Amino acid sequence: MERKNLYGYIINSIMVIALGIIYLKQINFNTSDAWWNWVSLGLIVVILGMLTTVFFVLKAQIKAKKKSEEELVKSQELLHSIINNTTNAISVKKINGEYMLVNKKYQSIFEAYGKDLIGKTDHDILPKELADRYLEADLEAMKLGEEIQMEEEIEQPDGKHTYLSVKFPLFDISNRVYAIGSISTDITERKTIMESQKAADTFFNMSIDSLVIASNERFLKVNTSLSDLLGYTKEELLNTPFVTYIFPEDIEKTKEAIKKLEEGANLISFNNRWICKDKSIKWLSWNATSDTNTGTLYAVVRDITKDLLFQEENEKRMNELYENQQKLNMIIENISDGVLVANTDKQVILANEVANELFGIEDDSKISIDFSDHFKVLNSYDGKVFPVQNLPAELALEGKVTNDIDVLLMHKETNEIRRVLLSGRPIIDNENHIAAVVVTIKDISRYKKLETELKRKDQESRRRIGFKKNDSKEKKE
Repeated sequence: MERKNLYGYIINSIMVIALGIIYLKQINFNTSDAWWNWVSLGLIVVILGMLTTVFFVLKAQIKAKKKSEEELVKSQELLHSIINNTTNAISVKKINGEYMLVNKKYQSIFEAYGKDLIGKTDHDILPKELADRYLEADLEAMKLGEEIQMEEEIEQPDGKHTYLSVKFPLFDISNRVYAIGSISTDITERKTIMESQKAADTFFNMSIDSLVIASNERFLKVNTSLSDLLGYTKEELLNTPFVTYIFPEDIEKTKEAIKKLEEGANLISFNNRWICKDKSIKWLSWNATSDTNTGTLYAVVRDITKDLLFQEENEKRMNELYENQQKLNMIIENISDGVLVANTDKQVILANEVANELFGIEDDSKISIDFSDHFKVLNSYDGKVFPVQNLPAELALEGKVTNDIDVLLMHKETNEIRRVLLSGRPIIDNENHIAAVVVTIKDISRYKKLETELKRKDQESRRRIGFKKNDSKEKKE
């Protein structure tokens, strides 16, 4: 255009100048109408000036148009660059379904169905069922005359992907729809994350343990378990600084624990007291960690009120038991009879000093409750072996009580004989089961010897004083 304008200007200028020269040579300036000739020459000069003006105007317009076209090309290149480098899939279709424009992302999605989409329709590249669904969505956007959103699924080489597509009509200057545009965003990963988040939220809210996400001053998220535990609504817990609910005496140590969390330390089994809505006090145990980048705290909370009460009661019970055991030991140690306590496995768990001396053993666990490892148990009246099943320990394990069974204990190593009275009884627990047995051993050897000695001396005394044994009973004696 610049050349045409230049050539036109030169040619027209030459023609006007030539016309002026020819006219100048033909006119006579001495005539009465010479002024008219001068006007004509002036007009020729004006025409030449106008040609020059038009030339420069056209030159400026051509330059402006060229610059505009260059800017338009740059804008189009920029637009195409943006469209082709966006992660969204973009397409424009004619109203008959033919593709007018697709970006690289959109092209890559349908590479498996065709290399070049321009001029083709969805029915040319996709299975009929899927193509019909796309066409129906395009017609819906065209019919409504406004954008619509929909989820679309398509099979790709790496698996099925889900896209959120925005379809919108494009209007010409007559306000008639001439094409359908589409911008699709791959939401496969987002949808997976949302489903995972939904599952996590479900787990969060259904967890039996109380779960907490918090800042250093407020709860950011709590599950139903904590709300039920303390009696407050979730809104009350979230909208009020949590220090409001902490037992006053535990506030300072809680702040110190939070400070340690913020420094990156984990909190294991931190216990503090909380005030419930019904004004009761509950002990909570916290296992917590923190995200040092965001300052967010994450915690699992457990109600240990009953555990602590049970522990306290158990400690009290154990202290009482220990005191009672000490009293029992004092009583047992001060009893003149030997005492053995055995469990249901027939293992001696307690023996007093008298019993230890009788068996010659200091280690209680090495004493046998049926005496078989240490003595032969004999009948006191005939010297025969006493049946094991009739010993007090065996009968006590059957729930029977025995008193003063008169037997002889012959030591297996020294053959020393002791005459003893054995008694036994079971120890019953709260569930009416036999928990242990107690056997007492009363050594009567000394008494029997004294009794025999007394009888012997009595007989001698009688003979000395001339006492006659006329009584048949005395004779029998």
